[in-house]
Order: sequence, then C-alpha cells, then structure tokens
Amino acid sequence: MEISIVTPPGQSGSFTIGSREQGLSLEDLPERHLKLLDEPVTAGMSCVNGNGTIHTSPVWVGRDKAEILLNSVRGRQKDRNLRLRRHVSLLFMDPADPYHWMAIQGVVVKIVDEDDPIHGNMATESINAMSQSYLGKSTYPLRDPAGGEVRSLYRVRPNRAQVFGHA
Repeated sequence: MEISIVTPPGQSGSFTIGSREQGLSLEDLPERHLKLLDEPVTAGMSCVNGNGTIHTSPVWVGRDKAEILLNSVRGRQKDRNLRLRRHVSLLFMDPADPYHWMAIQGVVVKIVDEDDPIHGNMATESINAMSQSYLGKSTYPLRDPAGGEVRSLYRVRPNRAQVFGHA
C-alpha cells in the first residue's frame, strides 16, 4: 500500500504530497491516523454507480491488520455498486480537528453474506462489533423491524492512503 504524506499548511509545498512510503499493512499508517480507523469515526465512502456517477454515503468501519471491514444490507445501492464495481474510496475526518484526515482507496476483495451457511456469521459478528464501537451496544439494534434484512461484510484491501495532519 502506498502511503502519501500531505504537507500541512504553513510549510513550503503545503497541501501537496510531501513524501511517499510503501506500507505492508494498515499497521504502517502513522499512529495518529491509524486511530481514525480504530476509534468510532464515521467515514464518507464513495463508489461508482452503474451510470458512472459517484455514490457517497456515511459508513461505519472496522479493520484487521490487512483489510478494512465495511457492512451494509444486501440490495442497497452501495451493496449493488460494490458487487459490480469493487473500487472504493473512504475519507476519515477527525471530528475534533478537520485538519487531521485520511483518505484510503482500495478494492473489495471479498463479500460475505449473512445467509452464507459457512461464513455468514462473520457478517453478523462484524455489524455487532461495529455496533459496540459506535453505539455501545453489543447487538446491532437498527435492523429493519419488518425482517428479511441480510447483512453483508465487505473486505477492502487498501492500495493507497493519503494522510494529512501532524503526526
């Protein structure tokens, strides 16, 4: 994964790429930026609609060492987009400091649907873990009360990250 460090304002070349590094995993991100993945920061996620326009929506995010974890309901617009066009961009902004942000581009490498008889529990566990982090509730409470909702887990392998703000 390429990690680009954007030069902060007040320095020569501000708002341009100051340096580029190669990282082997998400763990190679600067510590302060890694916290944007580990703390309950809602990201803006962009993907491509079938007609070529951009679809952007807020998403909760989880991670392991190698991949970013997203979760949605099968059949929603972002689900349809991520199944057909697997490129995704995520923007994380520190709610306390808009001059501390990170953008990650990647590709969905695996989708696990909740009704998969072998691995479906991974989708349920993922949304419950995100619920714990973002809502403080161990079981995701916002499912469609009419039922029939099938959650999907998307594993995103990052290939580029741009970080902005002081380390």
